[in-house]
Amino acid sequence: MTYRVLSAAVATLAFVMPLQAQQPFSSSVPADRETPREIERAQHYRLALDEFLVLVPIRLQDDIQADIDESSRDEARAKDEKLNAENLERLARDQLDAQKEEIDAIKARLKIAKNEDREADVAVLESDQKLAEGAKRLLEKRREMRRKEIDGWDTAARLAAATRKAAEFELELANARDQLRERGPHETGEGFRRLQRRVNEFEKRTLEAQKERAELRAKVAQKERDVVNSRLELLKTRSKIEAGG
Repeated sequence: MTYRVLSAAVATLAFVMPLQAQQPFSSSVPADRETPREIERAQHYRLALDEFLVLVPIRLQDDIQADIDESSRDEARAKDEKLNAENLERLARDQLDAQKEEIDAIKARLKIAKNEDREADVAVLESDQKLAEGAKRLLEKRREMRRKEIDGWDTAARLAAATRKAAEFELELANARDQLRERGPHETGEGFRRLQRRVNEFEKRTLEAQKERAELRAKVAQKERDVVNSRLELLKTRSKIEAGG
């Protein structure tokens, strides 16, 4: 029975203080309004508060809204970058298709030149084929790089959306905490308990959204490494071709 009373009292104290403060409780107690027993109970609340209640740190609503606005801009930018990468990937695909056709045409001419014993033409066409094959390898690497960029920007857009979602839940949590605080520390009844459940629910949703955000951050970092590695591979291929390899 004592544990249930303490838990309910702790739930009340978490939101009776101004949310603008970083500390979720006041450091002063009006002596003319509280009895020594109430002061002692408040001490218990303070000890239990951080461990049991404030799982999502209290932040100013303006700061949370700023995160929502920034994540919306990040998502829009990521989508624009993804669209640009898709256009470049299509360009690389079309160029690759054209290069394959050119190689097929060179091979056909080379076959005729060999059949006709035109050694000079054979030497020129074999050189052309080598250059064309090198260009094909470059285009293949470029297209692969564009695909990784598309994947990376898609993941970045998902991260921005998850960041906004987490902040939106956090803002709902802040509003629910404000409503609970405004009801006062001594109020009871179903309405008050409903507000407590609302606070708990939004805290749970916020934490789940923050977990999703953290997982996507790790994926974005991996996608960035993939893009950089793909660019290095393209550079290596280009250098090898330029060196005559």
